[in-house]
Amino acid sequence: MRGRMMAAALALSAMCGGPASAQADGTFAGTWAFQTEPYQASAGTLAIMSDVAVMRAEASGYAIQLLVNELVTQGQRSATITARENCRGALDDGQFNITCEMAEPLEGYAPDTFVLQTGDEPDQLVGALVSSSSAQVTFTRLR
Repeated sequence: MRGRMMAAALALSAMCGGPASAQADGTFAGTWAFQTEPYQASAGTLAIMSDVAVMRAEASGYAIQLLVNELVTQGQRSATITARENCRGALDDGQFNITCEMAEPLEGYAPDTFVLQTGDEPDQLVGALVSSSSAQVTFTRLR
């Protein structure tokens, strides 16, 4: 799975364009893999969200390209939903807030929002997905 995530990260990095303008604190700049804990997406439907985020420091915070794969399971049936989102990240009082909008419209999928803080491990952010569903999430820096 890590190999698939690295391939997705490299593809997403290539789509992000050139270097961002300088910022005094580029703490969260880089490529991050993320995964939620299982959560209830709707009545009788469980989901897990994972994939990659590419964060670039800018003068006003962070520009983030998010590639999401959401595995949705209902009974014995499952499907994967893939979404691309353009997000903004901002550090506010020790919390790193990520707010997204859809890069491409996707019927039935709402943009995601995350509230994170630095984890116990180096290169780790932990927190919650707090948009249409909520779940614990971990971001781990790949590079």
